[in-house]
Amino acid sequence: MNLLKPLLSICIIASIFYACKNDTKEPVTVEKDVVKTAPETVKKVKKELTIAEKEQLNSVMSKLMVTNETKKFASALVSSGLTDILSKNEGPFTVFAASNAAFDSLDTEQKRTVFNPKNMEALKKLLKNHIVEGEVDSSALFQKSGGGTNTLTTMAGATLTVSKKGNELLIGNANGEKAVLGKSDIVGSNGVVHVINRVLLVD
Repeated sequence: MNLLKPLLSICIIASIFYACKNDTKEPVTVEKDVVKTAPETVKKVKKELTIAEKEQLNSVMSKLMVTNETKKFASALVSSGLTDILSKNEGPFTVFAASNAAFDSLDTEQKRTVFNPKNMEALKKLLKNHIVEGEVDSSALFQKSGGGTNTLTTMAGATLTVSKKGNELLIGNANGEKAVLGKSDIVGSNGVVHVINRVLLVD
């Protein structure tokens, strides 16, 4: 009988402790639920673009990338590491971008030379010879084709000539190659893009 009393007391204390322990679990569960649902009420804040970021999005490099006819020219610029010049620099620039069809018309040997990873400096030079510092729209090009100062100097130091044949405006290089101006006056924040139907190769 003396032994039963302590055992009974221990059982009663254990029952009370267990009940109390169960009671303390409920608030924890509620708190967890609150923590889970809290992030759902947080609203996403839209990031405001800086002036520089807006200009990059509207740069001549961006125009080259989104214009269907100049995607291969844009890809060549990316491969050669020249994108920053046309996206981040103020310019202005005039880009005579060879069309996709112009790149496709290159023969196998020319393609191998132009796109050879070991010949990256040659690719950079070729692309820079399609870019002129300063903004020259089609109206100014037509004026130049009528006589007087009819040459333009490229970023690589080569000379491009502007001439007219019938209703067509021609852009030529020192090798005697001439490209016809197609889609023109694609205006960006730091210059203008004109599409030409030939890749003006350099020696």
